[in-house]
Amino acid sequence: MRLRILTLAGLAALLGCGGSTAARPKGPGDEVGTTTPSSRSTQAAAADAVDRSPHGTQPGLSAAVPAGSALSAGPSYLEHTDRLGHVYEQLAGLEEARAQRDVVILQYGDSHTASDIGAGVLRHALQARFGDGGRGFVSLGRPWKGYYQEGVHGGMTREFEPAKVTFSSKGIFAGDGAFGLLGVAVEASRAGARAWTEVKVSASHVEVAYLEQPQGGSFDVLVDGVGAGRVGTRAPQERSGFFGFDVADGTHTIEARPVGDGVVRLFGLTLDRPEPGVVVDTLGINGAQIFTPLRWSEEHFGEQVRHAAPGLVVLAYGTNEAVEQGLLDADYERRLAELLERVARAAPGASCLLLGPPDLARRPKGQTEWKTWPRVVEIVAMQRRVAEAAGCAFFDQLAAMGGPGSMAAWAVGPEPRARGDRVHLTRAGYTQLATALATDLMHGYDEWRAERGLPPSAQKAVASR
Repeated sequence: MRLRILTLAGLAALLGCGGSTAARPKGPGDEVGTTTPSSRSTQAAAADAVDRSPHGTQPGLSAAVPAGSALSAGPSYLEHTDRLGHVYEQLAGLEEARAQRDVVILQYGDSHTASDIGAGVLRHALQARFGDGGRGFVSLGRPWKGYYQEGVHGGMTREFEPAKVTFSSKGIFAGDGAFGLLGVAVEASRAGARAWTEVKVSASHVEVAYLEQPQGGSFDVLVDGVGAGRVGTRAPQERSGFFGFDVADGTHTIEARPVGDGVVRLFGLTLDRPEPGVVVDTLGINGAQIFTPLRWSEEHFGEQVRHAAPGLVVLAYGTNEAVEQGLLDADYERRLAELLERVARAAPGASCLLLGPPDLARRPKGQTEWKTWPRVVEIVAMQRRVAEAAGCAFFDQLAAMGGPGSMAAWAVGPEPRARGDRVHLTRAGYTQLATALATDLMHGYDEWRAERGLPPSAQKAVASR
C-alpha cells in the first residue's frame, strides 16, 4: 500500500486550494489481464544532461540507516515543520495501525536525486519506523545510460528509445509533453522489441504505466517469462493508462514486448507491498532544473501526480541553475513559484518541501584553491523566500554540510564525502545529508505529536549524525 510524500501542502493554502488526494487503498490487486486507465494528456519531460551521474554502476543500496538507532539531538536544518501537518497526519495513521493506504513521497530533482542514494537513505529510515509500502515507481527498461535505482536493474533492446523533451536546432523545446511520472519514458513500435526490469526487492503487486494515444499499439506483459496479459494502447486521444496485477511476494523480472501494431510508450512500473507503509519515489533527471517539469504538459503531469496520490512532494533543484548564465533572480523566483502552483493544483492536499542545493565549488583560473560558487548561496536564498511565500517547508542542505566552503573540505581526506568535481557527493556524503533530513523530519513529527497531546512513539530508524 502506497503512502506517498509529496511536499506541497503549504502551497495549497497559499493558493486557496482545498481537498485531499485519495490514494489507492491496500487490498486485493487487479486481476491479470485487466487494465485500469486514467485520463492523461500531454506532458513534456526531461532536461538536457548538463551534469553527469554522480556514480558509476549503482549497486542496490544496503540499509544505510541502522535499524534501532535513536534520534540524536542537534541543530535542525528543516524550517517550518508546522507546514508538514498533512503528511505527519498520514504518518501517524501508519504508526497507529489505522491507515489503509500508503504514504507516498515524490521527490523531483536533478542528478543528486537521480542517484537514489540520499533518497534511498530517507526511504529506509521512514520505512523502518512507519512500515514498508513497497519500492514504488521505477522505470521500465533503461531511459538513459546512467539510470540506476536501488533494488532494480533495467535493460532494453535497440528498438526501444527514450521519449522526452528535446531541444531543437532552432533553439526551442519539442515533444508532446506526455512522458509519465518521471518525465522520461521509453518507446518502440516494432515487433521483437523488449524492455525489462529485474526487480531485486520484494513486490506483491505491479502496475505498468503507459500512454494511450491514437497511434498506440499493443504490448505483452511477461512476469518471469510467463505472460501476464496483453495491453492495447490505442485510444481516440492521449491519456494515461495503467495495467495492474498481483504477483507472488518476492523478486521478479517484468518485461514488455510490443506486438508491432503501433507505437508503445511505457512510463514505468509501480512496485507495491501488501501492507500499508511509506513509499519514496525517486524522480530525478540528470541536468534537470526547475524549468524541466514546466516543459511537460500540465494536464498530463496532473494525471500522473493524482494517480500517485502523494502525501508529500519534495522539490530538490538548484545546482544546475547555479551555473546557468544569464538567469535573473526575478525570473527564477517567478518560475519556481509557478512550479509550486502547478504541483499544488495536481495535489492540493499534499505537503510541500523544498530542498536547497548542496554546496558547489569552483577553482578560479590560475588559482589552486577551490571556493564556493557564489551563485549557489543566492539560489538557496531565493528558494527559501519562495518556500516561505508558498507555505512550504525548507531544508537547507548547504547549512547541513557546514555552509560555504564545505564542498571543498568534503572532497579531501581519507574518506571524502564529495567527488572530485566538487559538484556531486560520494555515497558517504549523500548518506550524511539524507540522515540529517530524516532526523529533522522525525523530530518535527515527534513535536507535532506532542503539540496534539498524542503519546510519544517509538523511534526506530534514524542514525545519529
